[in-house]
Amino acid sequence: MESPSMLAPTTDVVGPSPSVPFFQRYYFLLKAHYFLFFSAFGVLYPILNITLRGRGLSNTEISYINLIIPFLVFFTNPLVGFLADHSRRYLLTFNIILGITTILYGLMFILPSVKTHHIEANMINDYKLGRVLDFCASKEVATLCSARSDCGCSYQSYCKADNFLYNFTFTMKSTDTRQTVLNPEPATCGIEYRIPVDEYIRNYTSELSIFNGNNSSFAACEITCTTAHFCHGERYSQQIQYILLYSILFIIGTNLLSNTITIGASIGFATLPRADKFGEQRVFGTIGFGISALTASRLYKIFDTDIVYIIMFAILTTLCICITCFIRIPPQKDKENTTSDDIKTNEEILLDFSEQENKKKPVSQFKLAALIPLLKKIDVIIFFSLTFIWGMSYGGLDPYVFLYIDEIAPCASHLIVGWMSLISAASEVIALFVAGKMLKILGTNASSVIILIAFSIRFGGYYYIRRPYFLLFMETMHYFNFGILYVLIAQKADAIAPPGLAGTLQGVVYGVSFGLGRGVGLIISSFIYTRLQSRPLFLFFSLFNAAAAIVYGILFIVTREKPQSTNRTNNNPNVPKIVIDPDTNVNEELLNSSSTDKVENKFNEQ
Repeated sequence: MESPSMLAPTTDVVGPSPSVPFFQRYYFLLKAHYFLFFSAFGVLYPILNITLRGRGLSNTEISYINLIIPFLVFFTNPLVGFLADHSRRYLLTFNIILGITTILYGLMFILPSVKTHHIEANMINDYKLGRVLDFCASKEVATLCSARSDCGCSYQSYCKADNFLYNFTFTMKSTDTRQTVLNPEPATCGIEYRIPVDEYIRNYTSELSIFNGNNSSFAACEITCTTAHFCHGERYSQQIQYILLYSILFIIGTNLLSNTITIGASIGFATLPRADKFGEQRVFGTIGFGISALTASRLYKIFDTDIVYIIMFAILTTLCICITCFIRIPPQKDKENTTSDDIKTNEEILLDFSEQENKKKPVSQFKLAALIPLLKKIDVIIFFSLTFIWGMSYGGLDPYVFLYIDEIAPCASHLIVGWMSLISAASEVIALFVAGKMLKILGTNASSVIILIAFSIRFGGYYYIRRPYFLLFMETMHYFNFGILYVLIAQKADAIAPPGLAGTLQGVVYGVSFGLGRGVGLIISSFIYTRLQSRPLFLFFSLFNAAAAIVYGILFIVTREKPQSTNRTNNNPNVPKIVIDPDTNVNEELLNSSSTDKVENKFNEQ
């Protein structure tokens, strides 16, 4: 919630014509803002990791890069929110960050790929196995393409023996004989393989019959895959600089993209007269996400280059920045007393703004330390612990669900993932339309428990359902796991924020959830996944969320208190109230300002 005394005429605050209700005038611009921003997000974000893999980074390197981002988000989100609050320039902060993000991603897409040698192999005779290809490569070489052999992926070998050149295609399935050559020390290039190839070189038997010695190389070969980034050998020298550049650009760009989501939420709450209106505006972002993701995939199929992604992203972010410039944040709004039938005109707003300017409240009083008193309240502690647990659960969803789909249905994984995205987006759209009403009817405590139960059901489905297409039903839980969750934590953060620190608290909340919480979830998921594979990972998170639902359900019942009537009770049911005791006004504790009291009394009288 914004404080009028923090504003100055040179900030983002500009009003429209007094004859038109201020908030209604800019509903369209806010919808366009979310539509364009999340359209840009949908174009690029789903394929970023695929792009890194296609540019030559290994799965291990990509995993480490993704592990860094949530913890960076945890620290930068509150900082960016505080800077926006302190400067009172939400719109300018958003536009600058989004512009920098576009530049960083643009640089990443024009960087040259990490150059690697083909896998070098020797063809030798083995008395037990016959003619074999002897080579050293990473573990992924034996799994990525072989798992897609039924989909057309195969290994190709180009060999040269004396002056004789020949090539053949072979496969590496789980039923193939594959031996690991035991060495005293692990090979630096990965695993050493010996693959029998007699069945693939029958046409060259006569030419190769003269080579009969055991374990002696008679041909030098290069191995490639029909899907290039599935098979690559050792890197060229001095490629580490490109790996570092890709890593830095990806980490900083993705972190800034997460920061813009937080600032975008702050813009919405600063512009809207009521918190329950936020979901109705944000839903257009989800619609844009689905449309742009589908459009980008169609354009990629036509032009067959990933440059189309960054071009679409740049166009959409440019349009978003332009639209955001026309949004105007009202100088004063009283969420506690404003209703849909009682919205102040811009003339009244500017009058109150002028009166508050005469009070000349020092901006220096609104410091980040003003958030500390909130941590003394048990409801706030419960709220932050919930956001942390929800973030942990997201660490088990992304990217491990898609990896699991790719394991159990490699030939149809792209199609299944596409349908999963469509169903989850549709569920999210419905949730964002009704989130405000649902939170008003059920209350935030009951909704929080329902979100935990939905996570438990979703993870349980991933564990017990073995048919890939049946997993699509689990994506309906996205209705609760993001649609309701997103609006709930945004409304709570906006409701408990001290004046002048709304953006800061939004950053703290999202940092705890999608930063620290998701980071811890990724660490746990990585540990379970590398040792027990993906299915036990889903069972763990299912039981974890079920236990959390029971604990928090009991906790909410035990800590329930009857509201005490005071002169400062929140009269607007649209503003979440579960994290602040009704008899305590945080703003009053922090500001101790008689001028602010007068303004609030003025609103209460209206």
